[in-house]
Amino acid sequence: MTADIENRMQQIAAVITQLDDPKVPRNIRKGAKDAVEKWLLNKNKQLDIRIAITQAKLEELYEDPNIPMEFGTLILQINTALEQMLTDLHS
Repeated sequence: MTADIENRMQQIAAVITQLDDPKVPRNIRKGAKDAVEKWLLNKNKQLDIRIAITQAKLEELYEDPNIPMEFGTLILQINTALEQMLTDLHS
């Protein structure tokens, strides 16, 4: 189960890197990179905490008024996937 979740986290990390685009303001790109490196893929922290904090960080980025709409949509999709992982983790 954990290996499956880790694989899904890697896939989500890859999707989050799509935010590293010149159309996205620098602060949002940095926030997305930090969410992945410091939380999502940080194996020193508990799995559910990694997922929940990543969600919270992405939520903050989503609320930035300067985020281009297509990237806002991407963040919502990522957070939906993270929510599903938390559900699977606790079932």
